[in-house]
Amino acid sequence: MAATTYPDSPDFADESERVVWDALASTLRDEDVLMHGVRFTDREAGEVEIDLLVLMPDIGAAVIEVKGGFVRYAEGGWTQSDGRTTHSIDPVGQARKGVYALRRYLEERPDWSRGRVRSTWVLAFPYAHEGNDLGPEAPRAAVIDEDGLALARDTIYNRLWDQALQCGIPAAGWVDAAVRALVGATDAPAEIVGRTAARLRHADQLTVAQSSILAAVRANPRFEVRGAAGTGKTWLAMEQARRWAEEGQRVCFVSYGRGVAEMATRAMASLPSAARPAFVGTFHQLGYRWGVQATEGDGQDFWERRAPVEMTAAGRALALEERYTAFVIDEAQDFADSWWPALLSAAADPQYRLAVFRDDEQSVFSDRQGGPDVGLVTLLLDENLRNAHQVVDTFRPLITTQVQARGGEGFPVEFIESTPGMALDAADTAVEDLVERRGWLPEHVALLTTQHRHPVHAQFGDDKAAYWADLWANDGVFYSTVSGFKGLERPAVVLAVDGFHPGIDPRSVMYAGMSRARDLLIVVGAGELLKPIVGEKVLRRLRRGANPGWPPPTIAVPPR
Repeated sequence: MAATTYPDSPDFADESERVVWDALASTLRDEDVLMHGVRFTDREAGEVEIDLLVLMPDIGAAVIEVKGGFVRYAEGGWTQSDGRTTHSIDPVGQARKGVYALRRYLEERPDWSRGRVRSTWVLAFPYAHEGNDLGPEAPRAAVIDEDGLALARDTIYNRLWDQALQCGIPAAGWVDAAVRALVGATDAPAEIVGRTAARLRHADQLTVAQSSILAAVRANPRFEVRGAAGTGKTWLAMEQARRWAEEGQRVCFVSYGRGVAEMATRAMASLPSAARPAFVGTFHQLGYRWGVQATEGDGQDFWERRAPVEMTAAGRALALEERYTAFVIDEAQDFADSWWPALLSAAADPQYRLAVFRDDEQSVFSDRQGGPDVGLVTLLLDENLRNAHQVVDTFRPLITTQVQARGGEGFPVEFIESTPGMALDAADTAVEDLVERRGWLPEHVALLTTQHRHPVHAQFGDDKAAYWADLWANDGVFYSTVSGFKGLERPAVVLAVDGFHPGIDPRSVMYAGMSRARDLLIVVGAGELLKPIVGEKVLRRLRRGANPGWPPPTIAVPPR
């Protein structure tokens, strides 16, 4: 027997953490709990991450701050060196912050009834040899060095036994309650609604604050904004369209997906007429307005070859008052190269304004990463404001873009193993479980497929207007493909991996699908199908949950 660990196989950011983890895992008692990379949001400290956390049911909790390399305290400050560079650190401050934040997080939860958490901090320098106290704040008894790794458990126990803590032991069952709070557990329906609403308000505030980036390019009439999912690109695109319209520009707002176009249309409908774009829709809808439509038998080739030629001629033939002085393009990564001349043919004069918003890592079309042949100032967004950090941490390995998770705390990511042929059945069962047992509102849930339409989606046939109206008009679960839902989001997303279209990048599809979830992501699919696409690291993270130790649910799948 050994201590319970969360997760079973951590992804260590630094080898020093592995050394300390191994030392504790091999010496802690059976009833103890060892956790790695514990993260939560504290009302005072903000985002908190604890390197290692030890829970001893009979004595308390110990926050362990791990520092590798050569650590030194001198002249009132701490430094850390890796042999090449030396920089200042504050291990005691970080450790204390973790202790105080942990106490607040647990004791202020409405479901916490175990009293004050007896807790302290310990510093771990596994490559150092410390024989004395390290300054006034770090007594030798609070430090685990290389020589003390074998006695790490005793160091922690003795620190917690210190009478200076002046706090009793929490009530029985406190360790299990703390693990549920830190790792994740099924929440009461009212708490789910409250948490998702609070996190959305937080994300909305961050997104609005991000509008200052538009002021930075106010003097430049042509620019592009690049950013990963959740960085607020679509909101900024709509805001830029509104600003230009208020300035008297005749604005053409074009998105790739019908869903984003419908959302933008609804969002801008309440604006004063002087603040609304002259056109809001997709490239295809713009073609319809200009009299360019596919006939029966025309496929995608029509929209990439013939339609752009016909639209270019139609755009040039527009009367001056029907032309546009400003263009705002969202989801530009999915625009075919042939579309740009067609769009810009409708410019009222050569000095037209142009704002392009894109995330090339969401481009499922490998041949559609071009752009307009004009000079654009590039702005980069690197803060994800919309997704919970658990969701961001799961899709982060799939992209090359650097992104910081600022969306706050969501729910542990879940994975349901299924054969490809049973993915939709398992996803249906997961949705039913969310709504009927776990307390999620139906309108908070979307079921997305990676290839085939879900039967509920397919019943709309070719009536796209009715289908997208259902997204806002109906209080039920929404069903879509990943490609159709790009640019949109819901608090909970069940992603059914039921295969991939030929010629489409599966990795981009998985990234786009995962990033549609704001608070909770459930991936349903076959591990052998996912592994070559997302990689072993992401699959391992999915299987255990993005929060340590969260076990994947076992759901019986009834036949259709």
